[in-house]
Amino acid sequence: VEMSIKYKEYIKKDNLCVIKTKSKLNPQAFRIADNITYTNRKIKFTANHVIFDANNYFLVDVRPTNLNGINALNYINQRTDTLSPFKIFSNVENVETAYFIRKTLLEAWSIIEKRWNGVFDADNWDIYFLQSVGHDNGETIIYGKNMQSMEIFEDWSSVVTKLYPVRI
Repeated sequence: VEMSIKYKEYIKKDNLCVIKTKSKLNPQAFRIADNITYTNRKIKFTANHVIFDANNYFLVDVRPTNLNGINALNYINQRTDTLSPFKIFSNVENVETAYFIRKTLLEAWSIIEKRWNGVFDADNWDIYFLQSVGHDNGETIIYGKNMQSMEIFEDWSSVVTKLYPVRI
């Protein structure tokens, strides 16, 4: 996000900013990250959609067994270390089992997405696990035609610098 310096007092790490997006009917909440830069006239920062708050909720030892999409997601959502703010909706009827030991809620969702064969879509804290999202309209994005520029950001957030040994 890039905006006028006059909003400097509101732009702080972990604050929420609400932004109207093209793909959602409702304005979406984003949490401000810690890479805030200032110039004389502008503030630049990165903000992540609140679905990534799921990284802050931990599953110690949870096993949804023989459950469809909505029941599996509700099962793990009710067993996080602290109360989860997410509401779950789903039309995925596949029945599966998974075992989550020391996983974040977001990591568990990633596993469920593959195992139950669905797709996640978020509308603020409402999480939809659906059989499919969007449509293939046959469009192709081509650099220079309908894409004017590209920026690449490296994400080192999952690089391990410390290990916690566990006896098996």
